[in-house]
Amino acid sequence: MKDSESNYLIQKFEKSLKDASSLFFDVDEFEEIADYYLETGQLSQALIAINMGIDQHPYATTFEVKRARYFVASQQLDRAQEAIDMAESISPNHPDLDWARGQLFIRQGKHQEAIKSLKHALQNSEDQFPIQAHLASLYTAIGEFNHAIKVLKSMLREEPKDDHLLYMLAANFDMANKDEKSVEWFQAYLDQYPFSETGWYHLGGSLFRLKRFNKAIEAYEYALIIDDRFTAAYFDIGRIREELKEYSLAIKSYKDALKFESNGYTYYRLGICYQSNNQIPEATDALKQAVKLDEDLDEAWIELAILYGESQKLFEATEHVKKALSLDPENPDYYLIAYDLYQRLGLFIEGEKMLKLVLKFLRSEKPQGLFDYVKTLQKINQNSAAEKVLEIGIERYPESLDMAAIYCGFQMSINTNESLALELLKAGQNRYANTFIQKLLDFYPDLAKDSRIINQSLN
Repeated sequence: MKDSESNYLIQKFEKSLKDASSLFFDVDEFEEIADYYLETGQLSQALIAINMGIDQHPYATTFEVKRARYFVASQQLDRAQEAIDMAESISPNHPDLDWARGQLFIRQGKHQEAIKSLKHALQNSEDQFPIQAHLASLYTAIGEFNHAIKVLKSMLREEPKDDHLLYMLAANFDMANKDEKSVEWFQAYLDQYPFSETGWYHLGGSLFRLKRFNKAIEAYEYALIIDDRFTAAYFDIGRIREELKEYSLAIKSYKDALKFESNGYTYYRLGICYQSNNQIPEATDALKQAVKLDEDLDEAWIELAILYGESQKLFEATEHVKKALSLDPENPDYYLIAYDLYQRLGLFIEGEKMLKLVLKFLRSEKPQGLFDYVKTLQKINQNSAAEKVLEIGIERYPESLDMAAIYCGFQMSINTNESLALELLKAGQNRYANTFIQKLLDFYPDLAKDSRIINQSLN
């Protein structure tokens, strides 16, 4: 049925309900009405249509199947199973039976059974599109992205200008790590539909991930020629400019995006660019606007904490880091920032608590994970925090050769306490013999020519 005919039918049905008039609809019309409401999630209307269909056509078996679909959609799974069993006993070959069964399996988490039923339903259904939609969504949900891509391509042959399908296809290409294939497909698509701003946008996204930045910008700009209010295209151009460290151009793109959609995350990225451009007042204003629009944006709260900390507004900084931690209470980087602020305020006990929480929420607390984190801390000149991390690590892993070697190597590399470094080196070799030196050099190869190690090895 054409969309115009379908719209007329729905309007006619809804008018009859509003007027409380008793209009007659044939079986096919009731099916069309019920399907429309089921597919658009208007379940109460769907049930009314199904019950009216049963009243007017008591011998039509199709409505038992529709009832099963209604029960599945409304999470009444036991009743859905009963309705499917009833429909199967009356009309075992009904084309919608496998569809209803597939939907029930999806709700029950029986994914392979659902796929089998939906595939069978496709073979017997005149209208494959809604079944394909369920199948594509299921494939995406369970990580079978290549299968989802195949189904979505088939759907796009029928509905080539469906923006949602284009988005789903692009997302599955991305999750399947098939950006090259995505570029090929969208280029071929745009040869046929050159005025699809959505197509150009998703081509740009694939090129962006492939780091073909100039080509990606070109694709986004084509999208903007077609629709100059395409906010996402402005935003992604900003992300590319930011990636290229072209902060002034990124700022312009983010501002263009904000002309059409006031969005907290866009203000956050704008603030980051202002920071990178050393425009601190503008950065602060942008980040304040970000948290005003989106109070749950922990990234913006923490950046404000950093800015206040750098300008010696330590109490304001502490309040902002607390807010960030309330939103993301397992982020070790946030606890590290809190540790630094408490140290600067002289609140050493609170600082120690924060540092222990850094270790608690590190993705890996084993010696190798602590070593990786310490190297990160050293890169941002947080040697004091790094030393504390390793001291806690030594307490936690007192028998670990790796931990002893890491702590010794750290002390030798920062070279602030010569006697401690030599003491650790001597103790390590006495305990582990030459294995200790080898492990030390595994973690700190730059120490291979260090005279302290050479002298210790000769002793």
